[in-house]
Amino acid sequence: MIDNLLYYLEYYMNVLIALCGFDGSAGNDVVGWFVVGIALLLVVAAFYLGISSTLWPGETNPNHIKYRILDEQDLSAEEVPHAH
Repeated sequence: MIDNLLYYLEYYMNVLIALCGFDGSAGNDVVGWFVVGIALLLVVAAFYLGISSTLWPGETNPNHIKYRILDEQDLSAEEVPHAH
């Protein structure tokens, strides 16, 4: 079971390394693993930040515009900032 898992892990890592342009012909497989590892960390971090910011935005100010929109309050002309 673990042998099959390790086999598939190595296979897919080699596919990802090849997709990144490191075919291993220069003998530097470590560079390919490093590049794929960094890319994996960046993708996981981006998904985490995106999902956590969507689910828990952290804005608690009761005067924030999102509360006015969610409560369907109309904005009067005095409250809307204008760019001149």
